[in-house]
Amino acid sequence: MKLSIDFAFAGIEIIKKSPLAVLVWGLVYLVVSVVSSLLIVAVAGPALTALQNYQTAPDADPMQVFGHLGALVPVYLIAGVLGLISSAIIQCAVFRSQLRPGTGGFAFLKLGGDEFRQILVGILWALAFVLFYIVFGIALAILIGIVSMVGQFSEILAGILIFVLVVGGIVTFLYIVSRWSLVMVQSFAEKKINIFGSFKLTQGQGWKLLGGYLLLGLVMIVIMIIVYSLVFALVVGTSGGWTQAITQMSRPDMSSVAALMTPVFFAQTLVSSLLMGGFYALIYGASAAAYSALSDKGTRSVEVF
Repeated sequence: MKLSIDFAFAGIEIIKKSPLAVLVWGLVYLVVSVVSSLLIVAVAGPALTALQNYQTAPDADPMQVFGHLGALVPVYLIAGVLGLISSAIIQCAVFRSQLRPGTGGFAFLKLGGDEFRQILVGILWALAFVLFYIVFGIALAILIGIVSMVGQFSEILAGILIFVLVVGGIVTFLYIVSRWSLVMVQSFAEKKINIFGSFKLTQGQGWKLLGGYLLLGLVMIVIMIIVYSLVFALVVGTSGGWTQAITQMSRPDMSSVAALMTPVFFAQTLVSSLLMGGFYALIYGASAAAYSALSDKGTRSVEVF
């Protein structure tokens, strides 16, 4: 089937048709975010604060850094597992709302084989992506090194060639990732793990996918700028100045649970979580729409305006 660039906006249709479900997804993200933050601060708050202040303490013992990191690693692993599980649950809820609307529970949320498969797919894809990133980076660095030898004869020509290589490398990287972007939804829809099946599914549609994702990315960036500008303005008004607002939002006091639990922390976490609920709908709604358009598995087509 032919893919229309409208797939990039399928998530907007999800938000319009199922606003309560999107709100619930944001609340799930909120609960996990708050629990993770409180867990990190309760277990390793002093270590985290010491690391944050390390650069401003020139007389600090560098060996203490390893001790602080040792305290952080276990709790960050637990928080990472919680994040992985919650992300898989919300992803499957978005996919279910579009591909299996008749089988969903409350807000299309479930915890079963689809979710555990999604977790495994996410881990395997991440490992494959890291390997691809390393190989791609090494290959690009070798090409740049070879081209840079032209500088012995013409620095201007070498500069132009290196610029073209870098830009071409970025575009190629994004193109390949776009072709690879349907791994999650394909594994959900077909109930099997297929890390590289997305390449076959998206054959001949890479540029349209890339264009759609770039367009969706721009929309999300604009939304983030507007929302966080409003939040920042509110914090500036309540904290008494720009410097205090920037500090409270970018470096909250994580020395203890009591210090962390401020109105700014809860307001920022609430807004971020609700925003993430919408972003889940936008991102995974787009991939579900692309899969529906390209797959011949008989899944329901996603309606877009």
